[in-house]
Amino acid sequence: MEWTSLIRPQQMQQLIINHEIQQPLKGTRKEINFQPIVKLHIPGTFCMWLLTECDNDGMAFGLCQIQCAELGSVWLPEVADLDLNGVRVIEDETFVVNHSLTTYADMAKRNGGLLLL
Repeated sequence: MEWTSLIRPQQMQQLIINHEIQQPLKGTRKEINFQPIVKLHIPGTFCMWLLTECDNDGMAFGLCQIQCAELGSVWLPEVADLDLNGVRVIEDETFVVNHSLTTYADMAKRNGGLLLL
């Protein structure tokens, strides 16, 4: 599957804009705590990715949960290739953002994962 097909164009555009805004701020006090733009997940599992930014090559940043939730980077071409007996990663188009990324990370730490999303 082509990684660009994982995310709707409007959301992808915002992820790229966020990435471009964040680059000069990385590692400074002015770094932005964005709200997630998109939630990807593997249906029937606890695997999910709440993404806030992405570059043009598919390197994204967000809260990623495979076994445990952690903030970090993920390469979307690799995510797009995941296949669990025919079940693939999809975008959760019903996801409603209520918090910043670090708030979701704090909730995941307290709850032992992203259980409420």
